[in-house]
Amino acid sequence: MESQVFAFDVTGLDVAIEEGFKLNWQGRDIHSGRVVITLQGPGSRGTIDYGSGAVKVDFNVRIELPELAELLTDMGADPELAAPVIGTIHSEGVVFEDHCFRLAGKGALAEHRIFGEGTSVEILAPTRCKPDKVALSGDQIRAALWHGEPVSWNFNPAEKRVVLVLPQALGGYSDTLCLSGSYTFTAANAAPWGESRETAPQKVEA
Repeated sequence: MESQVFAFDVTGLDVAIEEGFKLNWQGRDIHSGRVVITLQGPGSRGTIDYGSGAVKVDFNVRIELPELAELLTDMGADPELAAPVIGTIHSEGVVFEDHCFRLAGKGALAEHRIFGEGTSVEILAPTRCKPDKVALSGDQIRAALWHGEPVSWNFNPAEKRVVLVLPQALGGYSDTLCLSGSYTFTAANAAPWGESRETAPQKVEA
């Protein structure tokens, strides 16, 4: 059976960890406040294999902690200690017939003045991550993607999915946190499946 691999770019990531997390700074327990996660420039991409149902995505992310930076300033510390954390989250999972996703992944963080070596980030698989085009069938969403339309999938803000483990220097705390927000996929410039767009699935209006 011919592989039906669809290549896409991640063109949007608007995610927050509203509850934040606890860490220890110089012997004092403090709270990070809200965490904001967005794309770190272009280059995030992935594939959907409609033959096997397998999905692979690399998210290049920028993690910002504005409330922690403000708190460190109030404590007399250098606010640059809480500069954005840069990293990549490699996710794998499956696509369902209704075009919901179930993805899980692990993060690799770049060197950082606070959250450096020993900080671990893992993303647990959700029940299902639902597309915003809920009125469309799975085939219609697939066709919309093929024809270049961006499609977003929404996190369930009640599901605890982010496992964060801090090094002993930051208290050694471990938390499982909720994600809110969405990510957006758009067809990559190169036509997937080795075909032209004229042979893409027929787009069906809802």
